[in-house]
Amino acid sequence: MQNARALEQRNLPAARAIRSLPWIDDGIDDSEQEAAESLVYLAATQDELFDDLSEKPWIDVSDISRGAPTIVALSYLAEEDPEAAQRLLNMPFLDTLEPADPLAVESLSYLAFRDMPVFRRVMRHPSVLDGIDDAEARVIALLEGAAQVDPSLVGVLLDPSRTHTEQRTINLPLSGPVTLAITRTSPGAARSMDLLEEAVRTTETVIDRPFPAEYVALLFENAVPGYFSGIHNGLNLTIIPDYDVDDGSYEAATAGRVIAHEVAHYYWRHSEPWLDEGAAEFTAAMVEHIRTGAPLEPVNYPCPSSATISQLERQGLQEYDAGYACNYAIGERLFLDLDRSPGRSPFLQGFRRLYDIVSDVGISQESQLAGIGELRQAFAGTAEASAINRWYTGQGTGSTYGPDSRPVVAELPEVNGWINRAYISLEEEGEPVKSFAAAEAGDWVWLTLDYSHDYAGPPTELTFEVVEYYQDGFPYRRDTLTIEASRLYSGGVQLLSVGPGPGQGWATGRHWIYVLHEGRKVAQAEFEVTS
Repeated sequence: MQNARALEQRNLPAARAIRSLPWIDDGIDDSEQEAAESLVYLAATQDELFDDLSEKPWIDVSDISRGAPTIVALSYLAEEDPEAAQRLLNMPFLDTLEPADPLAVESLSYLAFRDMPVFRRVMRHPSVLDGIDDAEARVIALLEGAAQVDPSLVGVLLDPSRTHTEQRTINLPLSGPVTLAITRTSPGAARSMDLLEEAVRTTETVIDRPFPAEYVALLFENAVPGYFSGIHNGLNLTIIPDYDVDDGSYEAATAGRVIAHEVAHYYWRHSEPWLDEGAAEFTAAMVEHIRTGAPLEPVNYPCPSSATISQLERQGLQEYDAGYACNYAIGERLFLDLDRSPGRSPFLQGFRRLYDIVSDVGISQESQLAGIGELRQAFAGTAEASAINRWYTGQGTGSTYGPDSRPVVAELPEVNGWINRAYISLEEEGEPVKSFAAAEAGDWVWLTLDYSHDYAGPPTELTFEVVEYYQDGFPYRRDTLTIEASRLYSGGVQLLSVGPGPGQGWATGRHWIYVLHEGRKVAQAEFEVTS
C-alpha cells in the first residue's frame, strides 16, 4: 500500500492494527484496495478519527464489502472537514452498519466536496445535529443526488413530516438479501414497489451475475436533470413522480420500463454512453418482455444526427446536449440487433461476458471508459461481429430485417367498409406528401386515414394498431386509433400524429407507417425524409 512504510515509521501501533484486520491480513483484493489506503491515510493524518473508527465492530471483520465505502467516504470527508467527519463517525447510525448507512456517509462526503454551503446547511439541520439514526440515514443517502438538481429539496427531505419511506427486503438467488426503499414527498402508487422488485429480480436473472448492491434507494421527485425521466447517480435512483401512478396513463404504462432502465445501471456503468445506455435499455426491454410480453423493440426515436456509433462518438455529446438521446437510440438498436442475430442463448453469453469485462475495467481503470474494444472482445468469434461492424462503422452485412412486405388488404368486413386512402401530410388535413425535408416538418406530421363503410347495425368501434417503422430494420413506435361506424354516416377521416414530435429532429431516410386491424395490414403510408 502507498504510504504504508511511512506510517510504520510514524505510528507503528496503528500500522500493526491495520495489518491485523482480518480483511487485510488475508490479502487485499481490488475491491478492498481503496479502503485499505484510506485507513492508512486516516491513521497518518487523523489520529482521533482513526482511533474511533478502529473501535467500530464492523471494521474488524473478514468481509469489509459494506464497510469499505464507509471508510473511503470518511477519509474523503476528513480532507474537506475533519471536524464534521469526527462528528459523523460518533453518531448512532454508525455504531452498526445497516444497508443504507454507507450510502448516507457517501452522500455527505460528495456534498462536502461539491457544494460545501449545502453540506454545512445539512450538518446544521436539527435532524442531523442531534445525531443521525438509521431512519434518517435512509433519507440522507438521497441528498447528494437531489441537491445537484434542486438544492431546495434538502430541507424538504430532512423534514420527517414531508417524506415517507416504504421499505421491503427481498432474497435474490445469486446475491441474497437486498433491501428496496422508495421515498416520496407526495402520495404515489402502491404498485411501484412491486415494479421495483420485479426489475431487480429479473435484471439479476438476465445478467446472471449477483446484483451489485444490497440497498436500492428510489426517490420519486422532480430532481432529474434536463429532459430525462430518471437518473441513476451512483448512490440512488431518482424518477419523476409522473411515473409513480397507476391510472391508465402513458406514464403508468411505461413506468415499469423507466424503473427497469435505472435499475439496470447498477450493472451498466463505467462505459461509453452508447454502451451503458444501450445495454440498460436492452436490459429494461427484457425485463418488460418477461413481465408483460411486450415486444423487444426500440422505444427511442431513430437518431437524427448519426447513423453509426463512430459518428456519435466523434460528436462528443455531453449529458445535457439535446443530441445525447442518440446514445439511447443507437445503443438499444445495437443490442436488439445482436440479440436477434443467431438466437438468444449465444447472445446472452456474450452480453454477460461483456458485463464481466466492463465491470473489470470500471474497477481497475476508472479513467478509462469501456467501449467498442470491450464489445468486440465479448462477442469475439460469434455471428454478432458483422452486426457490431454495421452499427459501429456502417460496414458489414446489412440487416436481414426489412419493412412489412405483405400486401395491403383494405377491406373492413365487420362494417362492410374499407380504407380508401392513407397518407402523410405536414399539416393537419393537409395535402399528401411522399417526401419532405427534415427542416420542413413542424411540431407534428400527420397520418390521415380516409375510410368508408355501408353499415346498418348499432354504433360500433374498430381499433387499429399503428406501427411506425424505419429503414434501420426496427419499428420504433406503436399507437392505437379507433374509428366509429354508424348507420347515420358512410365514413370519415381519422388523424394521428406521427414521427418524433416537438423539439426532436427527424431521422433522414425511408419511413413506413402500417395500420393493422386484427393482424391484417389494412393501410400503409411510405415516405422519405431528406436532409
